[in-house]
Amino acid sequence: MKIRKISILSALSLGLVIAFAGCKKDDGAVRSSVTINDIPAITTSVDASGSQAIDLLNLSAFSGKFNVALYFAGAASPTKVDIVVRKNGSNANVKVYQAGVTTLPASYTVTSANLQTLFGTAVSLGDSYDFAPDIYIGDKKFEAFPAIAGSGSGAGPVAMPGFSDFARFSAICAYDPAIYVGDFKVVSDGFGDFSPGEIVPITKIDNTHISFIDPYVTSPLPITVTVNPLNNQLSITKQKIGNAFTWALGYTNPNMAMAATASSFAAPCSKTLTMSITYTVDQGSFGAYTLVLKKP
Repeated sequence: MKIRKISILSALSLGLVIAFAGCKKDDGAVRSSVTINDIPAITTSVDASGSQAIDLLNLSAFSGKFNVALYFAGAASPTKVDIVVRKNGSNANVKVYQAGVTTLPASYTVTSANLQTLFGTAVSLGDSYDFAPDIYIGDKKFEAFPAIAGSGSGAGPVAMPGFSDFARFSAICAYDPAIYVGDFKVVSDGFGDFSPGEIVPITKIDNTHISFIDPYVTSPLPITVTVNPLNNQLSITKQKIGNAFTWALGYTNPNMAMAATASSFAAPCSKTLTMSITYTVDQGSFGAYTLVLKKP
């Protein structure tokens, strides 16, 4: 069993590093050689009234809706935006979906036929499509998905509450609760509680909830996992899983939590569960580790 450490971040130390890193004697609030463009923060989010994912078993039924809007009400609008779409996270594979948009907010609907026409190939399992705006300020263009890779939005806007960098639609097999019951085999466990090949029984609670137990805690409690059948994303509301870890009884009241993100999902076609779980105890946090389970 590997030794795990609790990470504690010192805000003061981090602040000092940031304050002194890269300072030069001619640095000021704004250096004279720097040109600053006032680029509005634009949020692009999936509309809950449309399809949340692309069901490969019913492609023609896909009707994804998304909204594009200024994040700050009353902010100055850009000259225009082009709504673009990126396939499979590759900034080298971006197409224009709607050019020359001058009025925000704006709403759009996309179908599987639209995606096939844009990219010239049929939608396949595991494909993902990210919609976001290229922003024009005067004659300058700021790309949603720059060719050099990465995000076109700075860390500041991305971290703001309710801000969405892009609207993603992924091609999935529809969730089937009948699959997610019985014995699952551990493929990998970043946290190291489970060993590859170990069997983990999965219990069906209802059509959108399952549970399992971590036997490596004292007085283990069932861990409830919520499934969003619209996009197969998984989440765990922070919950106590036992009284202490058996490999270190000094770590008390262990908890698991998992946000509903693209990193945690059910894949019915391959009968797998991928869960990016955050582990905490009274003494602090171990961070997030990925547990992958597969039905034999």
